[in-house]
Amino acid sequence: MKKLSILGLVALLGLIVLSSNAFAAKIAFVNLKKVMQESNMGNQAKEQLKTLIEAKKMVIQRKENNLRNLMQKLNNKKISKAEKDKLRQQYSKAMADLQQYQAQASQEVRQKEIDITNKILTKAIGIIKDYAKKHGIDAVFETSQGNVIYWNNKMDITKIVIKFMNSSTK
Repeated sequence: MKKLSILGLVALLGLIVLSSNAFAAKIAFVNLKKVMQESNMGNQAKEQLKTLIEAKKMVIQRKENNLRNLMQKLNNKKISKAEKDKLRQQYSKAMADLQQYQAQASQEVRQKEIDITNKILTKAIGIIKDYAKKHGIDAVFETSQGNVIYWNNKMDITKIVIKFMNSSTK
């Protein structure tokens, strides 16, 4: 009976050791915000957005200058009532045009930013998945959203992902 109890205890300990090894997982962490900011694709995206924004700003500035010129003409006391009415109509139309353009420009910039971000994230996630499969990593957690309280920096693959992204864009 004593041998049976000892044998049962040994078997139970063996199961505990085996089951704890069965649930051991290899995990890694990545900061996608850092990937976006530091990768070549991320830097190119920033430049594209900056160029687009500057172009939109130039058009808006030109439209604002036109409005200022119309306002100056409207403030001229020497023009006739008919001319003032015509200028007011032009001013109203120019103001509506400016507001419409600003809304469209803002929407276009937001959409471009979303498209670029999705493209970069899709590439980064593909690299992360390939890296995880090749290195036997069971789970990769994203850290930039603050959902992970602690992780060992040795398990952070952000720099590796940036390196692979940069090498694949050359």
